[in-house]
Amino acid sequence: MDETVIDVAIVGGGVSGIYTGWRLLTADLSQSNLGNDGPLNVQLFELSDRIGGRLISLDPPEMVGIKAEFGGMRYLTNQPLVAGLVQQLGLAIRPFPVSGPENIYYIRGQHLRQREFAEPDKVPYRVRWQERGKSPGQLIMEAIDVLIPGATKLTPDQWLEVKKNYKFNGRHLWELGFWNLLHQVMSSEAYKLVMDAGGYNTTMTNWNAAEAIPWYLSDFGPEAEYRTVIDGMERVPLTLAQRFTDAGGQIHFDSRLNTFFRREDGLIQLEVDGRSPLLARHLVLAMPRRALELLDDDTDYLLHPEVKPLIPTVTPHPMFKLFLCYRYPWWQDAGVNNGRSVTDLPVRQVYYFGSEAEGPAAFNEELRDSLVMASYDDGPFVGFWTGLAEQGHSTTHCFPESDEPRWKRYSCPPSMIAHAQRQLQLVHDLEYIPEPYAAGFQDWGQDPFGGAWNSWNIHVKAWEVQEKMVQPLADTAVYIIGEAYSGSQGWIEGALETAEALLQQKWGVAHG
Repeated sequence: MDETVIDVAIVGGGVSGIYTGWRLLTADLSQSNLGNDGPLNVQLFELSDRIGGRLISLDPPEMVGIKAEFGGMRYLTNQPLVAGLVQQLGLAIRPFPVSGPENIYYIRGQHLRQREFAEPDKVPYRVRWQERGKSPGQLIMEAIDVLIPGATKLTPDQWLEVKKNYKFNGRHLWELGFWNLLHQVMSSEAYKLVMDAGGYNTTMTNWNAAEAIPWYLSDFGPEAEYRTVIDGMERVPLTLAQRFTDAGGQIHFDSRLNTFFRREDGLIQLEVDGRSPLLARHLVLAMPRRALELLDDDTDYLLHPEVKPLIPTVTPHPMFKLFLCYRYPWWQDAGVNNGRSVTDLPVRQVYYFGSEAEGPAAFNEELRDSLVMASYDDGPFVGFWTGLAEQGHSTTHCFPESDEPRWKRYSCPPSMIAHAQRQLQLVHDLEYIPEPYAAGFQDWGQDPFGGAWNSWNIHVKAWEVQEKMVQPLADTAVYIIGEAYSGSQGWIEGALETAEALLQQKWGVAHG
């Protein structure tokens, strides 16, 4: 065994892991309790051979100035940690459009534009009279306001009190499911309209209502504004990784953690594939639920009676993305330029990522290659697409650094492209759309992720689990961070929140 002791070993090269490493090596530690007089020895171990986790930004083949976001693609302006981090790293940003009055909805076999939700006779749902003429967003906001009067105006501190103490029909919100609550204040048709036209299934299903309601208000409320990094969201962890290694940090790729345990002297021993046992004073598991479950079954720490019940308090949700590359932006023939269109077909959401002529190559009229995210779906619709994937296909690892081989790693089989083409033609009501010259997809239900985002389960007091999860056992220097067990699930912000909870509350590292 190598008796060199690592001060902080981090397992997981997603945002929370690499951010924690960067902060440790660049922050003022003079007031921290890490107990080290010299520079910290911080090492990060990553299963794959890339940094970024669920952030993957690729250059489409033969296309300049556009990034295909196979993972997280945006953040909210009301998320202070990620917004501040992007600014601190000096990354250029732009607005990320989602919807406009001319965006298309193809639901129940009928076409309408977003502005036409105000015309009840054009909406193919038999909602109650008081629900007529309202958009999906208006319907869900009004339902939430009935459940919790004044909910849209509550501060974070007020929301915490609501989560802990507010009752609906005699039961705490955390004891109830979001779907259960909505069913009491919305007609079934209105609920179906919100789910079909909202574009997501899992966000409207039966997860912990105390967490679902403020999450929904923050993420999909009327004042939500989105931003993205022009050079791709993956640039955030890649920039952090460069600064981490510049500051003396070490990154080890293709390093699977099998198990770990606390020795009698308090050090943590790690068993990593292909390496002699490693010793660390602190172990940070920057991993979601599914990755934790993939550790060896006999990992005693995870079987501890105070730790084991914490792991299944969240549910991972698979999501699927499919990108198609075309020689020109044919969707403009249907009257849409950006944002998204929504359908109840398996493609669910279609995002228009633009054309080369809109980016750095705008001076060259010959460059018109264009990118569309032809499907962005979740829940039961993921199975439609994974059923078309080649047997054994995996995108867990992405070995070469050049973007062309990376794209090939995500390439689509012909049957998947054909299904997407037929559905795109229906959604846009066009007699003809051209064949794509390249295509790629990502299934986030695969191991080791198990899902693109995680949601809190019913009957869980999430605020208590969040606090415990950072350091489940007070006498053992093992910490669990990441989006899964956060208050901003599904977002980079959640990963940063848990990292800061560890840095500030457990180690006394001030947020600069």
